[in-house]
Amino acid sequence: MGWSSWSEQVFYSTNIANPSRHTQYMDWLTAARVETQSRMMHLYLQKHGYTYINLDSGWKGGYDSNGRPLPDFRRFPKGMKDLAQYIHRNGQKLGLYTIPGVDESLLVKNPLISGTSYHLRDIVFMPVRPANAWGGGAKIDYSKPGAQQYINSIAAQFADWGVDFVKLDGVTPGSDQNDVTIDARDDVAAWHKAIIRSGRPIWLEVSWSLDHDYAVFWGTRSNGRRITGDIESYGATFTNWHDVALRFDAASVWSGDAGRGLGWNDLDSLDLVNGIADGLTDVEKRTCMTLWALSCAPLYCGGDMDTMDPVGLSMLSNDEVIAVDQAGRPARRIAPGMQQVWRTPNADGSETVGLFNLDDQAAAAMSVTWAQLGIQGSAKVRDLWHHKNMGIMPLGYSVLLPPHGSCLLKVVPQTKQI
Repeated sequence: MGWSSWSEQVFYSTNIANPSRHTQYMDWLTAARVETQSRMMHLYLQKHGYTYINLDSGWKGGYDSNGRPLPDFRRFPKGMKDLAQYIHRNGQKLGLYTIPGVDESLLVKNPLISGTSYHLRDIVFMPVRPANAWGGGAKIDYSKPGAQQYINSIAAQFADWGVDFVKLDGVTPGSDQNDVTIDARDDVAAWHKAIIRSGRPIWLEVSWSLDHDYAVFWGTRSNGRRITGDIESYGATFTNWHDVALRFDAASVWSGDAGRGLGWNDLDSLDLVNGIADGLTDVEKRTCMTLWALSCAPLYCGGDMDTMDPVGLSMLSNDEVIAVDQAGRPARRIAPGMQQVWRTPNADGSETVGLFNLDDQAAAAMSVTWAQLGIQGSAKVRDLWHHKNMGIMPLGYSVLLPPHGSCLLKVVPQTKQI
């Protein structure tokens, strides 16, 4: 639970910095702005469980004499350790972004790998192979001595800075490259080993649109995996309904693969806090948060928390909805189509149920029957969004939902379950 910089970086570069042309996505990302986000989280969201401050692409400025990444000191003048200390003093955690492979500019310099007698040219495939989904970098050959030690050295540097989260992006199979001609599974395994060796409990997130055929691998080598593309629309708004709606099928496909010891399904940022700039109606924002919570997906907001609107804040801080997410029991879709029903059994014998009307035009009368949930007899219903007990229902529950609308319920059997 926390915040990620990428949505705001994209929005800023497209709409604010220079509306006549795109600026670099990293232009927004500075130590001062990150510290502001940390303060806002501390004031408004931290008491609800949000703690991660994650920097996406753009924090890096160069490399040290051993080929390890360094921050861009123009935008992070005191370095990453200082920023981590600021974030930690606020009771939060720092996340950084990286990608598989060795920057080809480093092969020219060919630095010595820290703690070894090997140089970077010694550990890459020759001729050079692409290392990530963008076809960039030089792929590391982990059968070569020094290769794992190079990743160990970066993880050790991150640990020394006080990093608590690493996003490894452009990972394949996935990231629109599912034919394994570019395969980053060995990079994921190397980062997994390196983090363990560092001695610091760093969360490893792999991204994006990971191939479901390798769900077991991702689950055993990382804490979470992005199962979709970017939520950002890369346009006039942070996101849009189309990019949210795409996540329903992905969440359903992956729902059985998530849980404690299996890793978590990441649906990307929650762009809910900046009013009309988010590109979603309030109804759509609630549906977005409902799907994330039922999926037990990481909850990290995008956008600018310094200009957070009351509606978005109320959604992100609804403790009953957050509890569904943090219970760690991902829901299954039991009714597909335009009107969907999702459910998950809880440890106390109750059920959490989500109803979704994905129709673009028409309101829908939706219902869930207790027979669908394996409940015999009546059940008590609570609306988690409105913190309201709806009463005891004999056979099921019905509600009229607007287009793109949803509701989130706790259902407590009053007799026994089938």
